[in-house]
Amino acid sequence: MVGSVEANSKTPTIALTRSRLLVAALLSLVTGLPHAIAQSNIRMVRSAYVYNLTKYVSWPQSKPTLMVGVVGDSETGITMKAILDGKSSDGREIHVMVNPSDSTLQTCDLVYVTSTNKPTFTHVLGLISGLPILTVGEDNRFLTHGGMVGLVRSADRIEIEVDLGSVRTARLKMSSRLLDLATVVANKGAL
Repeated sequence: MVGSVEANSKTPTIALTRSRLLVAALLSLVTGLPHAIAQSNIRMVRSAYVYNLTKYVSWPQSKPTLMVGVVGDSETGITMKAILDGKSSDGREIHVMVNPSDSTLQTCDLVYVTSTNKPTFTHVLGLISGLPILTVGEDNRFLTHGGMVGLVRSADRIEIEVDLGSVRTARLKMSSRLLDLATVVANKGAL
């Protein structure tokens, strides 16, 4: 994974910053984090998780770009944009949009919801319901309201929860390698 970090000759400073952020996030996944994780480190770790999710999910229609919409906390969106924007995932260039409009949200391949505000994530999930869009959230209630993947903080770790039924309803496929690392839960979309 670390070997895939590339410098962009047009913008070496931005590319180097992205590379450093990605390396730091990936190293924190491998080495574990201290008991008290700084908020910025959590954002970097979650960004690395999102990047890895894109490698283990298949969409029904492949496009040359992979659009990621981040809804909620702008700091998380900015971090995710710095780490992921312009990276390649299985031959698709990732583009990150921070707090996209409702209509733009429906064109995304992955929507990441940072908000713990139930009306916010239920609104977002309602807008994209039935579309082949992977939904990822941070709140432990996200999956019970139709979300697909939860990146839930547990003590000093981030745990992956997956509602496989919701994933299948959206016509997405997840690699068994990802499912082996996740806790599969049965919620709204469960079979």
